[in-house]
Amino acid sequence: MALAWTLAAALVVLAALAAAATRVPSLDRPVRVAALVAEGALLVVTVVDLVLVLRAEPADRPDSMLTHVGYATATVGLLPLLVWRQPPEDPDAVVEPASLWVVAIALLAVAVCVVRLAQTR
Repeated sequence: MALAWTLAAALVVLAALAAAATRVPSLDRPVRVAALVAEGALLVVTVVDLVLVLRAEPADRPDSMLTHVGYATATVGLLPLLVWRQPPEDPDAVVEPASLWVVAIALLAVAVCVVRLAQTR
């Protein structure tokens, strides 16, 4: 549970940095790279959590496995949607990254999902 709160706090700090990067353009790339690193850490922690849940005795599993899996999916699925955007149909067109405000809001949403994932366990 402490790891979940630590990850959630790191995501909130990263969201604040993303919001600050809207005013300080030099922070744009570091914030985006940090979001990818955070996503990698979340992926590892979430997969380990799901393996532990599935290996646990039925009495030790969450009351609602569907809710637990839903939070796990949201935890690892939201940020890649912002990063791996589909290019437009025109191959010469430039794909612009998502707004840092959108990244900040997504990071806050993922922080909530991390906490809820820990609470459903």
